[in-house]
Amino acid sequence: MITATVIVAVVGAYIAFQQFWLASERLKLGLFEKRFSVFAAARLFLSKVAQNAGVSTEDYWQYRGAVAEATFLFDEDVIAFLDEIDSRAVHLWTVEEEMKGTPDGSNREMLARRVREELNWLTSQVPMLKPTFEPYMKFQEWHWIPCSTTCATPAPHGSSCAAAR
Repeated sequence: MITATVIVAVVGAYIAFQQFWLASERLKLGLFEKRFSVFAAARLFLSKVAQNAGVSTEDYWQYRGAVAEATFLFDEDVIAFLDEIDSRAVHLWTVEEEMKGTPDGSNREMLARRVREELNWLTSQVPMLKPTFEPYMKFQEWHWIPCSTTCATPAPHGSSCAAAR
């Protein structure tokens, strides 16, 4: 009788552990998918800027909507990177609009130089996307590390808390 009870308890514990493990894997996958969608939106936006040699308001607002959750998914390094893309894109759009009403001359040349600078910066960020996002995308390296009594969520290996990555 005791042996059957012990076997049932061990099997129950094993099933509970498997459910716990599966839930943590689903959490990692969900987080990966959300992070990847932010990466893909940034890549698409920068590609469109490069392809069109400028920023359209439609592309800009599509980008802004797609990266809105980034604050909750990444650390400051990625947030700052996305904010800089945002700021430079707005500046590029503003200068392009200003340039439309400016006649030929030295002021137009200065505006054209500013457009080129912003375009060069934005297009140079395409190869920077992967190294910037990569540390957050390697979910196979994450481990379940209880950070404290209030933060017991999955964190990448070496991090102190899930909020850190």
